[in-house]
Amino acid sequence: MRRVKVPLGERSYEILVGTGLIDSVSRLVPEGGYSAIVLIADESVDELYGKRLRASLSALGDVHLLTIPSSETAKSWQVAGQLLERMAELKVRRNDLLVSFGGGVASDLGGFLASVYQRGIAVAHVSTTLLGQVDAAIGGKTGVNLPAGKNLVGTFYQPTVVLADVDTLVSLPARQFRSGMAEVVKYGLCYEPWILKTIAERMDRIEACDRDVLEDLVAACAGIKARVVSVDESDRSGRIMLNYGHTFGHALEVAGGYEGWLHGEAISVGMMFAANLALEMGLLEPEEVEEHRAAFEQVGLPVRARFDPAQVAGAWAMDKKFLGAQRWVLLEGLQNPVVRSDVTSTHIDAAVDKVLAP
Repeated sequence: MRRVKVPLGERSYEILVGTGLIDSVSRLVPEGGYSAIVLIADESVDELYGKRLRASLSALGDVHLLTIPSSETAKSWQVAGQLLERMAELKVRRNDLLVSFGGGVASDLGGFLASVYQRGIAVAHVSTTLLGQVDAAIGGKTGVNLPAGKNLVGTFYQPTVVLADVDTLVSLPARQFRSGMAEVVKYGLCYEPWILKTIAERMDRIEACDRDVLEDLVAACAGIKARVVSVDESDRSGRIMLNYGHTFGHALEVAGGYEGWLHGEAISVGMMFAANLALEMGLLEPEEVEEHRAAFEQVGLPVRARFDPAQVAGAWAMDKKFLGAQRWVLLEGLQNPVVRSDVTSTHIDAAVDKVLAP
């Protein structure tokens, strides 16, 4: 088992990456004297692994199961309100524990519920998707979507532990697995070139869910995010770089009503847009844009999309990075992310043309 620490003083915690962790949750969750556990579980994941997790959690206290849909649409005010009402009906107390079980939707929503219920209860994330294990469950961001934009409501609220059981990745639908690879590629483009090399040379073992390769890859990506979060917990400076491709990608998700795109698919196109934007501004060379394209195509992710440019531009107007002007995370050479606000409409139009499918 790999251990990655997120050093945040009194709020420090570990990301544990390994196999068979679902059956050992009761001994891996930090002690807290819990009398009850609220399990916010993705309904599809619960069907596969729920009995095993509940058997382990029962050693900590009574387990109350609350399931959520396996869709980004679960991150709504309506669903959040229903779950909070149910927690109150169950008489969940401030010293109880909430456990999220699933991918990024479960950790975003579960973390939000934990942060606001009785002004905060402990939360642990048991992440079962590649996207969740390398990104969404780490760093304390929580979120609920609004029609106007993704994650426009949320808090920063750190978990007590994140458990990444790579055994669960075997059961991921291929499309979901590919979606998670978008964030893995992002770490390679923005931070560590060896990640891109690993994808190029070992994609067959990654797709076959080779445990050793996946543990190395997940732990490496988690370690990068942990380092970034440790110096910018509340997304004021360096953590913004983790949003490479997300301004455009989130806008695609909003334009699709949170149903047309998986997160990684939209972010893949978003990173291609950002790469072409950087090319237009003289920050990237053509061969570096091509390296983007090759990496996404190798993992089976889209590099172009059909969309209404005006609708997407309207959606990114609500981007959370806005600070006096629209701010874009771009690369000034590979592994060198920067934030720029001097992007012109001419740059944007040219980049849109490069990713707009006929």
